Amino acid sequence: MRPFFKSCGKGFKIASGVIINKPEKIVIGKNVYIAHNAWINANGGLNIQDNTIIGPFSVLATSKHKFINGVASNQADSNPIILGEGTWLASHVVITDGVEIGKGCLIASGAVVTSNVEGNTIIGGVPGKAIGKVI
Repeated sequence: MRPFFKSCGKGFKIASGVIINKPEKIVIGKNVYIAHNAWINANGGLNIQDNTIIGPFSVLATSKHKFINGVASNQADSNPIILGEGTWLASHVVITDGVEIGKGCLIASGAVVTSNVEGNTIIGGVPGKAIGKVI
Protein backbone atom coordinates (compact mmCIF):
# COMPACT_ATOMS: atom_id res chain seq x y z
CA MET A 1 0.00 0.00 0.00
CA ARG A 2 2.86 2.43 0.71
CA PRO A 3 3.48 3.45 -2.94
CA PHE A 4 -0.08 4.71 -3.29
CA PHE A 5 0.12 7.28 -0.47
CA LYS A 6 1.93 10.63 -0.38
CA SER A 7 3.87 9.12 2.53
CA CYS A 8 3.33 6.19 4.86
CA GLY A 9 5.03 5.32 8.17
CA LYS A 10 6.08 1.92 9.46
CA GLY A 11 3.53 -0.25 11.20
CA PHE A 12 0.60 0.94 9.04
CA LYS A 13 -2.23 -1.61 8.88
CA ILE A 14 -5.45 -1.53 6.91
CA ALA A 15 -8.38 -3.95 7.16
CA SER A 16 -10.56 -5.29 4.37
CA GLY A 17 -13.33 -3.30 2.74
CA VAL A 18 -11.72 0.13 3.19
CA ILE A 19 -12.45 2.54 0.32
CA ILE A 20 -9.98 5.35 -0.32
CA ASN A 21 -10.35 8.10 -2.91
CA LYS A 22 -7.18 10.09 -3.77
CA PRO A 23 -4.64 8.09 -1.70
CA GLU A 24 -1.86 10.21 -3.21
CA LYS A 25 -3.09 13.10 -1.02
CA ILE A 26 -2.78 11.15 2.25
CA VAL A 27 0.11 11.38 4.72
CA ILE A 28 0.10 8.44 7.15
CA GLY A 29 2.24 8.36 10.30
CA LYS A 30 3.69 5.35 12.12
CA ASN A 31 1.51 2.64 13.69
CA VAL A 32 -1.73 3.82 12.11
CA TYR A 33 -4.64 1.39 11.82
CA ILE A 34 -7.69 1.78 9.56
CA ALA A 35 -10.45 -0.70 10.45
CA HIS A 36 -12.79 -2.47 8.06
CA ASN A 37 -15.24 -0.64 5.83
CA ALA A 38 -13.95 2.86 6.54
CA TRP A 39 -14.60 5.32 3.69
CA ILE A 40 -12.02 8.04 3.03
CA ASN A 41 -12.27 10.85 0.47
CA ALA A 42 -8.90 12.62 0.57
CA ASN A 43 -9.49 15.03 -2.31
CA GLY A 44 -8.74 17.97 0.01
CA GLY A 45 -5.76 16.28 1.70
CA LEU A 46 -5.53 14.10 4.80
CA ASN A 47 -2.85 13.89 7.49
CA ILE A 48 -3.15 10.91 9.85
CA GLN A 49 -0.51 11.29 12.54
CA ASP A 50 1.33 8.55 14.48
CA ASN A 51 -0.53 5.97 16.60
CA THR A 52 -3.99 6.87 15.29
CA ILE A 53 -6.89 4.40 14.98
CA ILE A 54 -9.76 4.88 12.53
CA GLY A 55 -12.65 2.64 13.58
CA PRO A 56 -14.89 0.50 11.41
CA PHE A 57 -17.44 2.17 9.14
CA SER A 58 -15.97 5.62 9.81
CA VAL A 59 -16.17 8.33 7.13
CA LEU A 60 -13.53 11.01 6.49
CA ALA A 61 -14.82 13.45 3.86
CA THR A 62 -12.43 16.22 2.83
CA SER A 63 -14.89 17.47 0.19
CA LYS A 64 -18.52 18.51 0.11
CA HIS A 65 -20.77 19.17 -2.86
CA LYS A 66 -21.71 22.77 -3.61
CA PHE A 67 -25.28 23.95 -3.93
CA ILE A 68 -25.74 26.41 -6.79
CA ASN A 69 -29.00 28.35 -6.83
CA GLY A 70 -30.43 25.84 -4.36
CA VAL A 71 -29.51 22.81 -6.48
CA ALA A 72 -26.81 20.23 -5.68
CA SER A 73 -23.98 20.17 -8.21
CA ASN A 74 -20.96 18.02 -9.02
CA GLN A 75 -18.70 20.91 -8.01
CA ALA A 76 -17.05 20.56 -4.62
CA ASP A 77 -15.31 22.53 -1.89
CA SER A 78 -12.32 20.65 -0.46
CA ASN A 79 -10.35 21.25 2.74
CA PRO A 80 -7.82 19.04 4.54
CA ILE A 81 -8.48 16.92 7.61
CA ILE A 82 -5.80 16.43 10.27
CA LEU A 83 -6.03 13.62 12.83
CA GLY A 84 -3.66 14.33 15.72
CA GLU A 85 -1.20 11.85 17.16
CA GLY A 86 -2.73 9.11 19.30
CA THR A 87 -6.31 9.90 18.34
CA TRP A 88 -8.92 7.14 18.27
CA LEU A 89 -12.02 7.37 16.09
CA ALA A 90 -14.46 4.71 17.34
CA SER A 91 -16.91 3.04 14.93
CA HIS A 92 -19.27 4.94 12.63
CA VAL A 93 -17.57 8.32 13.16
CA VAL A 94 -17.91 11.06 10.52
CA ILE A 95 -15.25 13.78 10.14
CA THR A 96 -16.10 16.61 7.73
CA ASP A 97 -13.81 18.72 5.58
CA GLY A 98 -11.48 21.25 7.19
CA VAL A 99 -11.52 19.64 10.65
CA GLU A 100 -8.35 19.39 12.74
CA ILE A 101 -8.45 16.98 15.66
CA GLY A 102 -5.78 17.54 18.31
CA LYS A 103 -3.41 15.03 19.88
CA GLY A 104 -4.80 12.24 22.07
CA CYS A 105 -8.52 12.64 21.35
CA LEU A 106 -11.28 10.04 21.56
CA ILE A 107 -14.20 10.42 19.17
CA ALA A 108 -17.16 8.32 20.39
CA SER A 109 -19.11 5.94 18.16
CA GLY A 110 -21.55 7.68 15.86
CA ALA A 111 -20.19 11.20 16.43
CA VAL A 112 -20.24 13.69 13.56
CA VAL A 113 -17.34 16.12 13.92
CA THR A 114 -17.80 19.39 12.01
CA SER A 115 -15.38 21.71 13.85
CA ASN A 116 -11.85 21.61 15.26
CA VAL A 117 -11.16 19.63 18.45
CA GLU A 118 -8.61 20.55 21.14
CA GLY A 119 -6.14 17.87 22.22
CA ASN A 120 -7.11 15.25 24.83
CA THR A 121 -10.83 15.81 24.33
CA ILE A 122 -13.63 13.23 24.21
CA ILE A 123 -16.21 14.09 21.55
CA GLY A 124 -19.68 12.57 21.20
CA GLY A 125 -23.01 13.28 19.56
CA VAL A 126 -24.42 14.87 16.42
CA PRO A 127 -23.02 17.37 15.90
CA GLY A 128 -19.97 16.37 17.92
CA LYS A 129 -19.48 18.20 21.21
CA ALA A 130 -16.92 17.90 24.00
CA ILE A 131 -18.21 15.43 26.61
CA GLY A 132 -15.03 14.92 28.61
CA LYS A 133 -11.25 14.96 28.75
CA VAL A 134 -8.81 12.13 28.12
CA ILE A 135 -6.73 11.78 31.28
